[in-house]
Amino acid sequence: MELVIAGGTSHHQAMAQAFFARHAPQVANSSITLNVIENTETPNEKFHLVAKKENAAIHADISISSHAGFRWSLNALLRFIEGAETRIDLQDSPAFARRGVIEGFYGIPWTHEQRLRGIECFADFGMNSFMLAPKDSPWQRFDWRKPFGSQFLGLAKELVERAQLHGLSLSVCVSPGLSVTYSDDNDVAAVMIRYKQLLDLGVTEFGLLFDDIPWELQVPADIAKYDSIAHAQASFTNRVLAELKALDNEAKLIVCPMEYCGRGPIEYIHQLGTHMSPEVELMWTGRQICSEYLDIADAIVFKESAQRPPLYWDNYPVNDVAMTHELHVGPIRGREIGLENYSLGLLANPMEKFEASLLPLSTIGDYLWNSTKYNPQESWDRALAHMVTNPDDHAAMRRLLRNSLGSCLNGNAAPDMGTILGSTTTAWRNGRPEEAAEIFRKSGEVIMRDHALLTSQKFSRRDLIQEMGPWVDKYLVGGQTMEQLAMVLAQCSWTRENGLTGPDGLAAEVLTIRERFEKIQARLFGDGLDLLMGELSAELRANEK
Repeated sequence: MELVIAGGTSHHQAMAQAFFARHAPQVANSSITLNVIENTETPNEKFHLVAKKENAAIHADISISSHAGFRWSLNALLRFIEGAETRIDLQDSPAFARRGVIEGFYGIPWTHEQRLRGIECFADFGMNSFMLAPKDSPWQRFDWRKPFGSQFLGLAKELVERAQLHGLSLSVCVSPGLSVTYSDDNDVAAVMIRYKQLLDLGVTEFGLLFDDIPWELQVPADIAKYDSIAHAQASFTNRVLAELKALDNEAKLIVCPMEYCGRGPIEYIHQLGTHMSPEVELMWTGRQICSEYLDIADAIVFKESAQRPPLYWDNYPVNDVAMTHELHVGPIRGREIGLENYSLGLLANPMEKFEASLLPLSTIGDYLWNSTKYNPQESWDRALAHMVTNPDDHAAMRRLLRNSLGSCLNGNAAPDMGTILGSTTTAWRNGRPEEAAEIFRKSGEVIMRDHALLTSQKFSRRDLIQEMGPWVDKYLVGGQTMEQLAMVLAQCSWTRENGLTGPDGLAAEVLTIRERFEKIQARLFGDGLDLLMGELSAELRANEK
């Protein structure tokens, strides 16, 4: 690839070089000329891209006012290069002001290398924010009074530099709520020591988190001074904000409240919003911790109560705590069109599984960029096509993942299995058990072939397979289960009077098959296969002599 850049700054040049190095395979045979035009009248993240293709030669004029806008124009330029059009004249900008990821799950935190790569991926998704808040890192919640050590600061500096190179802001959080004395200015100073260290690295946005802590004041001095924990947290936050603004007036402070979800007005949120500076951004997960939907009506209620729009901490695709047996890889759904006009933005909390998280995070990026045009299925298919490019590998991976599309956000977690089960039950209930057996047999064969490919050394995304090990194992067991059910149904007959009948002991055999299926706790195939085995066993048992 040949790249020539005219205009702009040295930082624009560095951003472009990093971008095209990251996407080298897509532009390997291209000769790209960029003319960067700085236009201060252009809104911050908006860009105007005019480009043409002549064989392998691409010429693009890019008008922007910010580094972030330039990064988003490169995303659009790459799509143009990969597409069939020969000319483009595009003015575009994102819907939500803040769009990104908060590493806020319980479990093993992402590695430094994953975070560095994540920043690049999030920028490809059109996101502009990455917030570090790993629950199980000691520095986050338990050692918060200690200044950051040189090793942490060295890694944080790398993250800041990578974020700046890709148009993102990096935020780092402090969670003092487990042991803080709200009335103690020494604790304010302890938080500020960390914030000052981060400011020196170039961080300008900071998190102060009060989630998942005791709901009552714990310290006698606080009990004596404050009439409520909301008042105490607001006082502490305002003092931190004042100290932060004294160091950098452009710095931003983001707070996660102690009570961060609910329906309708909440007294704690009302008190917090009343006492807290209006400059503070307040996070909210919606009606539930993991909300099935986020809508404008609830955002309006929150704003009235908190006296500011919500910044959504969206707990999808996270699968921690009670959800560890689930794999949330489906597209984001249930987020209303136009929500950007009633919120400060949205940060998605991902899974501990870094590679698998990138698939749903890509769809979240699409929604946040343009909620009106967002199509969940199209976005998901596009993201998977970029994630697994080999055609055979892609087909096998798609069939696996469509049996684990996620939680209640995605309704039918296993649509392909639902189709198989619907055809099978229709056949046996209409007197064709041999047809039902054949459906199961063929479906099981496909899964077995898929599993052999997915677990082979030649599979192109072995990192994904290693990460999803328990679900890949369950996929194999699912294929074996369908083959075994095919053999059961092949022994059955059907009459209108009695329904499905088979040899004595066949009902018990179905329960044994079901027990083997359930031994691997990883959740796959939704509920349908398990329920079908229960129904099949019951019907056979009813007709035993």
